[in-house]
Amino acid sequence: MHPARQALEYAAATLGFSGVGVANPFDDQGEALPRFIASGMHADMAWMERHLPARQNPELVLPGVRSIIMLTYEYPRSDTRSVPGSIARYAQGEDYHKLLASKLADLDETLQFYGGTQRCFTDSGPVSERFFAARAGLGWIGRNGLLIRPRGGSYCFLASILTTLELPVDAPMPNHCGNCHRCEQACPTAALEDGICDARRCLSFWTIEAKSPIPPDIAARQGNHLYGCDACQEACPWNQPRPGQQPRIDPHLLMPAPLRHMPPENLDSMQEPEFENIFTGSPIRRIGLEHLQRNHRSGQF
Repeated sequence: MHPARQALEYAAATLGFSGVGVANPFDDQGEALPRFIASGMHADMAWMERHLPARQNPELVLPGVRSIIMLTYEYPRSDTRSVPGSIARYAQGEDYHKLLASKLADLDETLQFYGGTQRCFTDSGPVSERFFAARAGLGWIGRNGLLIRPRGGSYCFLASILTTLELPVDAPMPNHCGNCHRCEQACPTAALEDGICDARRCLSFWTIEAKSPIPPDIAARQGNHLYGCDACQEACPWNQPRPGQQPRIDPHLLMPAPLRHMPPENLDSMQEPEFENIFTGSPIRRIGLEHLQRNHRSGQF
């Protein structure tokens, strides 16, 4: 095995990453993303349009890039809330951006030893992470638009390392969704079709990203969703528990007791100091108290 690749895999496993794959940064990404943006399905997430040239040309992100390393990191597969108010599983613990940033810095240092220059991201840079994770053989992009793995499903974070090192690339795997459409059928707002999620209808977009009021037709289907939505993941057969496939979950990603037991109606009278006390260190904090209160007012709890 290539010595840098061997060192990378050892270090990644030690740091808790569950999968490592390498893709060619110059693989053709096709026209799916430009068509998605041209159709307006990105809603008001203008950064997607601004970053499109860099997403399609990794050379603009790291001049001299020769490989894209993709990694997976598990997050909880069960909802531990004891009261109404569903919170997407990825956001139930500490902010994954900060948690994984320090681990990626360690991997960067490992690759520097072999002469590489790197740029590292986890859901924070102009990198088509799902595309390259699939090209790196970590899984396939399912009908819900997420990376699905034969062992592990879609409950994982993706992280990317662009490097000037030329590493052996991995082979993509076939798509195993077959004739299954359970994710599309489970989506409360019919936002999914053939691997594309229309953000204009997605509850995750409206309860997390959108600043404007939730439209009445979306709010009517919001139900118990307070922050984000896992409906498509919950319906996916690849996410169902299997014997011997219980991954180790970083304790930092587990839901703390105050959030686990906080009734949603507490948000009505919550003030900023209490919000900061509960949500400091959580990815939920970035949307702010007013946005979270709006989500509660529009839902059915």
